[in-house]
Amino acid sequence: MNQITGGALLARTLQVAGVEEVFSLHGGHLDAFLIACREHGIRLTDTRHEASAGHAAEAYARATGKIGVAVLTAGPGFTNAYTALANAYLDRMPVVFIVGAPSTREGDLNTLQGGIDQIAAASHVTKWAYRVGNGARIPEIVEQAIRRAMTGTPGPVLLEVPIEVMFTPIKAPPRIEELDNFALSAGGPAPSGKQVQALIDLLAAAERPVVIAGGGATLSRSAEALLAFAEATGIPVTTGMKGEGLMPQDHPLYGGSMVSVPIAAAIGAPADVVLLLGQRVGLFTGGRYGILPAGAKVAQVDIDGGEPGRGGPIDLAIMADCRETLLALTEAGKSRTWPQRPEWAATLRTARMIPHQQWLEAPLTSPDGLLHPYHACKALAEALPEDAIIVCDGGESSVWVRDHVRPKGTGSFHITGYLGTLGVGQGFAIGAARAFPDRPVFLFAGDGGVGFHIQEFDAMVRHGLNVHTIVLNNACWGMSQNGQDLIYGQDKRAIVELADSAYEKVADAFGGKGWRADTVEEIAAAMQGAIAGGVPSCINVRIDGAIINPVTMNMVGIKPGDKPKAKAADSSAPPSEGEKVVMPYYDNVE
Repeated sequence: MNQITGGALLARTLQVAGVEEVFSLHGGHLDAFLIACREHGIRLTDTRHEASAGHAAEAYARATGKIGVAVLTAGPGFTNAYTALANAYLDRMPVVFIVGAPSTREGDLNTLQGGIDQIAAASHVTKWAYRVGNGARIPEIVEQAIRRAMTGTPGPVLLEVPIEVMFTPIKAPPRIEELDNFALSAGGPAPSGKQVQALIDLLAAAERPVVIAGGGATLSRSAEALLAFAEATGIPVTTGMKGEGLMPQDHPLYGGSMVSVPIAAAIGAPADVVLLLGQRVGLFTGGRYGILPAGAKVAQVDIDGGEPGRGGPIDLAIMADCRETLLALTEAGKSRTWPQRPEWAATLRTARMIPHQQWLEAPLTSPDGLLHPYHACKALAEALPEDAIIVCDGGESSVWVRDHVRPKGTGSFHITGYLGTLGVGQGFAIGAARAFPDRPVFLFAGDGGVGFHIQEFDAMVRHGLNVHTIVLNNACWGMSQNGQDLIYGQDKRAIVELADSAYEKVADAFGGKGWRADTVEEIAAAMQGAIAGGVPSCINVRIDGAIINPVTMNMVGIKPGDKPKAKAADSSAPPSEGEKVVMPYYDNVE
């Protein structure tokens, strides 16, 4: 190998790094790389929008524990992917974004897809953003990028490769044949012996301890270690949204989602020690420590030393890898006699089912004949194959779905994160399908969310992906409409209504299969047809948009039992004296 273009050297370097999947969308800046991928054993999955390629790389990283790679063109390719970049940054996903760029010799000459400083823009939403100026340095720079993305607090990095670096032949650096050291050292930082002992003492003295395992536990591939720790100590486990799938669903020590913790407190069994294992405090804990019982001692394990205590004071902070911490705890705990707590674990399992009780007796349909979202999601979940990979887009649709699905295994559940991005679903589903080629992927999205990247039915069909999209169609932006209704009254709605569109026909048009389901019976039949069909599919499930999930009420500051009160007719008028001001989605300071 004497002469090689920078693009081909980039493909060769990624191959040596163990990269087999790249998500992309064509751009002329990239051709020297794209053409070389086949020779170097890299499969290209091209999407119809750069954001979807970025989201796919993110989901692939979460599902596999490997680096995700998205390669995108300059200018609008970069800006289209900016949302995916920000999403990965806030959710700590190890993804390498590689973007093209115009020739650096013409940077100030009004060239094609130039005129913006991509590195400066990316620096705000990456761990590292770097412009490759010399093709011979590609191997060392790519190695550095992967290490930065995957070690410490994980996150995305961005490499900009100008077109002259991509296309110019160079002498292949000798080091490319020696890059067998790309494999990262096993495990992250472990806790100190003093910290382990302090946490053991705290947990052993507790009457009702509980673990809440989150995204950090998923990224550190902690499932086996978490199960061993739970069984060794008898301490039950719940999971945050990013930790779904870590525990076997039918295990007696698994209490379901973290919502079981505040529900157990409400029925008279508050946890007294909570171990936040890679679970950050904030949006998904009900705002600050919203889900944690008052008076409970809190220990937090996180790879990021700035995370413990972010939402308020805690009792024990450990900056370490979740898996390494679990291994250390299990080993240190062997010398202890742990109390058995079967009643406490059973309480959490019972709490898991309590949210269902308010809906079980609800009518199947509204007076208008529209399906209740609870019953629709229950029917959908009952029809899922046991090995299904679950993807949830954002909004209220995901809230209804989460009560029913039971993901199996690490990386089997994907959902929008801290950026609150709608439209992640199609990209996530594509990435998950590449990560799990032998398991069916089911994407649940509202009719609002599915519209962002509905053209990705084409990518799913072209690549033969086993992806099935369920549209929970309530003919509105559900969480938005319900939030307005709760705060202002139904007569004040603004830009929250949608048409009852035939989303299933879009899938048909792109070569997939589509079904419309207006009844529980039609849901069952459509799911059977989708699973047996052998092509990507879409099931358009019509549901009632007037039913508000309690989570939405909490999001807009309406507490259970409160009577929603509309604002004055003039919504710009200041609140009257004594009137409670509601600030939706964020803390309402008294």
